[in-house]
Amino acid sequence: MNKPSDEEILRGKIDMNLVTKLIYSNVSPYKIEAATGIPNNNIYKLRHGERNIINLNVKTVYSLSEYAKKIGIK
Repeated sequence: MNKPSDEEILRGKIDMNLVTKLIYSNVSPYKIEAATGIPNNNIYKLRHGERNIINLNVKTVYSLSEYAKKIGIK
């Protein structure tokens, strides 16, 4: 998944519930990284409380939200 443009972010909807579900899902951090470009160590840190989802930048949260939608997380 390519980094979204600002225009794509403005048109899209970010679903924080889906982002949270993705972070704590059984989808491997490596698979998330391959699909979104977000380093797997960031996913690991989020899962283990070393980082907070609320502190992620908008483009990162957008990418995670779109990926969660794509793989059917509900």
